[in-house]
Amino acid sequence: MTKNPFEYTGANNIPEGDIMDYFIDDNNFSRTIQSTKNVFLIGERGSGKTITLLYSSFPIQYQISLRNQEPISYDKIGVHITCKESLFDKGEYLLLEDEYKRLIFNEHFLVGTLLHAIAETLGGILEIVEASKEYQEKLFSDIEYLWDIKLNHSTKHFFEAITQYADKEIKNSQKIINSVSSDVFYENAMSFATTIIPFLKICRQIPLLSSSHYMLMIDDAQDLNKYHMMILNSWIAYRDHSLFSFKIAMVQLPNPIRYTSTHGSIIEGHDYITVNLEQPYQNQEADFYKLSKKIIERRLQKVGIMQSADSFFPANKSFIEDIEKYKELARQQAIQKYGEENKKSVGDYVYKYHRAMYFRNRGKTANRPPYSGFDTIIDISTGIVRNMLEPCFWMFDSAMNENKGTITEISPTIQNNVILNRSEFLWKQLMQGLDCIVPDCSKEQGEYIYNLFEQLMSLFAQRLKSDISEPCAIVFAMSQTDLYPEQYKEVQELLEIARRAQYIYVRLGNAKDKGKREAYYVPNRMLFPNFGLDPHGQFARVSLKVSDIYNAAHNKTAFPFNASDDIIETNDQLTLF
Repeated sequence: MTKNPFEYTGANNIPEGDIMDYFIDDNNFSRTIQSTKNVFLIGERGSGKTITLLYSSFPIQYQISLRNQEPISYDKIGVHITCKESLFDKGEYLLLEDEYKRLIFNEHFLVGTLLHAIAETLGGILEIVEASKEYQEKLFSDIEYLWDIKLNHSTKHFFEAITQYADKEIKNSQKIINSVSSDVFYENAMSFATTIIPFLKICRQIPLLSSSHYMLMIDDAQDLNKYHMMILNSWIAYRDHSLFSFKIAMVQLPNPIRYTSTHGSIIEGHDYITVNLEQPYQNQEADFYKLSKKIIERRLQKVGIMQSADSFFPANKSFIEDIEKYKELARQQAIQKYGEENKKSVGDYVYKYHRAMYFRNRGKTANRPPYSGFDTIIDISTGIVRNMLEPCFWMFDSAMNENKGTITEISPTIQNNVILNRSEFLWKQLMQGLDCIVPDCSKEQGEYIYNLFEQLMSLFAQRLKSDISEPCAIVFAMSQTDLYPEQYKEVQELLEIARRAQYIYVRLGNAKDKGKREAYYVPNRMLFPNFGLDPHGQFARVSLKVSDIYNAAHNKTAFPFNASDDIIETNDQLTLF
C-alpha cells in the first residue's frame, strides 16, 4: 500500500531521515540562521519554526554531509533546545520571595538545560568523541578547576560526564528550593558567564572544535517565563558573537519582553534581527505558493508519484468554466466603463469583481460552491504549512480507501468533501467553546468568540453579494480604539485567545496614516467553506469599530454595513508578523 506522503506531526517527532527528505531549504533563511547573528524566528504554530531549527542543527547537518559524501564542517554547531516538556517550565522559583533570587534560580535551570543540550549534541557525534579522547585528561582537569567541582571520570567520555553534572546540579537545586527553608540562597548556582562560556572555550582545545561557533537554538520560547526571557535577553545583549549566538523561535506575542535582567533593552538591528517565517501567499507569484508547491511535489516524489501539485489536485471543471465565464463578463463590463485602452483599470476591475460575481450569482437555493484545486488548498491554509498539509493528508487517505491501485490524482469530489468536513469540524469546535482547548479562556469568552466569528462570516457574505468597491475583502482592522479603551482591551483578549487556537492570525500592514503600520486580523480561511464563502480574498481590509466588534461578540449584534464601508487598499503583498 502506498504510504500517505502528507503525514504530518510536530517537528520534534519527525525522524531525522524525514527531516532531510521533506524539508525545503530556503537559502535566505539558511544564510540567516547559519550566520553569527542573534535571530528571532517568528511564526504561528505550524509555520515551520521547529523544523527550520532542527534542519540547521548539527546532528541533521552531520547526517546530510554523510549522505552527500561531503566533508563534515565543524565551523557551526547548531544545538536545538525545546522549551516544551523541558526544565524551562519548572515553577519552583515561585517559592522564593526575593526577585533577585528568582533570577538566580531561573538562570541556574536555564543554564543547566543549555549545558546538557550542548554536551549531548557534541557527545552524539562519533568523530568529536574520538577527537576528544587525546585531550580528555586536560579537559577534565581544566573544567573541574574552573567550576571547582569533581566530575565522574568513569563515564564513557568527557561529554557524558558533563551531561551527568548538569542533571545532578538541577536535581540538587530542586531539593534545596523545595526544602523547608525555601528561601535559602544556592551558592553553587550556574550562570551563563561562569558555566557555558568557559565550557565552550575549553571545548576549543579539541582540534575539530578549535574555531566552532555555537548556534544555541531556543525553540518555543513563548513558553518561557518572564525571568527566563529577561535572562535570555541579557545573553543576547552580549557583544562578542565569535563563540556563540542565539536563534530563538517563538509565536508572535502581543507584548514580547525585550528588556534584560538588569533593566536594559535589546534593540532590533543592533542586538538581533527578526525573521518572519510566514510568507506572502495570495497568488501564484507569492513565496508561500512556491514553497507549498515544492513541499507537495517533493512529498509525492518520495512515494513514486511524479505529478505536479496542480495536476494532482485538479479543480472542479465546471467551477473553472464558470470562473472563466465571469472573468470575461467582468472584462466586458470594465471595457464599457473604462474603455479597452485603459488596461490597468480593466485588469483591476476583473481582479476585484469576477469571483464575487460567481458567488453572488449562484442563487439562494444553490448548493455550496465546489472547493477544490491546488489554489484553493493554498487559500484555505491561510499561509501556514501545517494547515496546507492537513487537508492533503485526509484527501489522500480518502483516495486510498476508494482506490486500491496507484493514485494519480485526488478527485475534486474528494477534495470538496474533505474541505467541507474540516470546515464543519472547526465550527463545531468553536461552538463547543475554546475554553475546552485554550488555557485561561472562560466559558463566557468562548461564547463571545463564537458569536464574533458568526457575525464576521455574515458580514463577509453581505459584502460578497453587494455592489461595493471591495466585495472580496475578508480581513479587518480595528478603528476608534482610543474612544473605547475598556472595550478595546476586552476585544484584544478575545482575539488573542482566538489567535492561540489558530482561528485568527495577526499581521501588520500600512495604516491609512501614511508611514504608519497597524495590526489587522485574518480569520482562518478554513472557516469560510462552511458558509459557502470565497476563501481567496483580495488585497484589502475592512475597518471595523471596536464598539461594533464588542457588540457582535457580547450581543450577537450584526455589523453595520453599507456600500461606503471604510476600505484600506494596498498593492503590497500582505505579510505576517
